[in-house]
Amino acid sequence: MGSQGRVTISTVARRAGRSISTVSAALNGGPGVSEATRGEILAIAHELGYVADPAARLLRARRTGVIGVSYMPGQAFQVALVDGLYAAAARHSHTLSLAAATPRHGERQGVEELVRGRCEGIVVVDSRIGVTELTQASGGLPLLALCRESRAPGVDIVRSDDAHGVTALVDHLVSGGRSDLVYVDGADAPSSDIRVAAFRRAAAGPGAAGRVVPGGDDEAAGVAAVEGLARAGDLPQALLCFNDHVAIGAVLELRRRGLRVPEDVAVAGFDGIALAGLSALDLTTVRQEVDVITELAVRHLAGRLACGTGAPVTGLPPGVRREERAGGASAFIVLPRLVVRGSTA
Repeated sequence: MGSQGRVTISTVARRAGRSISTVSAALNGGPGVSEATRGEILAIAHELGYVADPAARLLRARRTGVIGVSYMPGQAFQVALVDGLYAAAARHSHTLSLAAATPRHGERQGVEELVRGRCEGIVVVDSRIGVTELTQASGGLPLLALCRESRAPGVDIVRSDDAHGVTALVDHLVSGGRSDLVYVDGADAPSSDIRVAAFRRAAAGPGAAGRVVPGGDDEAAGVAAVEGLARAGDLPQALLCFNDHVAIGAVLELRRRGLRVPEDVAVAGFDGIALAGLSALDLTTVRQEVDVITELAVRHLAGRLACGTGAPVTGLPPGVRREERAGGASAFIVLPRLVVRGSTA
């Protein structure tokens, strides 16, 4: 059509000499249209170069099959989770609509936009705001929190067993002869409190002495933690970090100071991002099972929506336990896996 503008259903209807409702039914496989009429209309639409408008179709549809996802860009693990959600949604005949939380575009604002965009359920990835606020923003839609804990009634949870992962790290280091351990916490990041508590319990056992220092969730936090410990002359035998980003920062700062990893200080992270496996880092970590987490999230949410090919989660994969929570919610807790590499060997 070029200069005449985009071809719409009205354009096809005028060329075919039919009503818009008849053309719409023909193009969308609706009833009440003979095969001869449908074929004629489809041929005209093809000739004119008609392309369906997905937004308009959503407005007409009673069900959209769209799952909204709120996430924070910048963290490699969150990107991996979103990628896993895309793959799982495709397997269950759903689509995703994303809302990125940034310094000038908050999580609540993003969730409210997803609701206005006619999403049928909301997944919040590694959320930093209160579940009560998230529930209010979601406007009564099914809400599932990914990789964080919550006991809020009606809010589903899929997360790793963070305590199991941290305990496995402590046991690995202690069995390797390292007893002086420091944990760099995640500040206000989701799951930080669970991981700190697990570290304190595990490091209180025989053969270990543990301390916790302030941290965060990025490389700068790892650099700052090493700087502070080195300035105080108090570097430990091993650093356990809230996540892989913090651990990478710690490794880089230790090397900048001429210290060897792991000979002088062993370093371990958490999450299992791809960067941790590079030979230049060779970082020991706790790998969260992204594909299991995202598949459970989409299957469970699809079952609650009762649309697409999703079905309620019944049989659970190995290493997953289910807990029933208040308000009919469910929590799925997935065992992570310790990956031992050169940074603690």
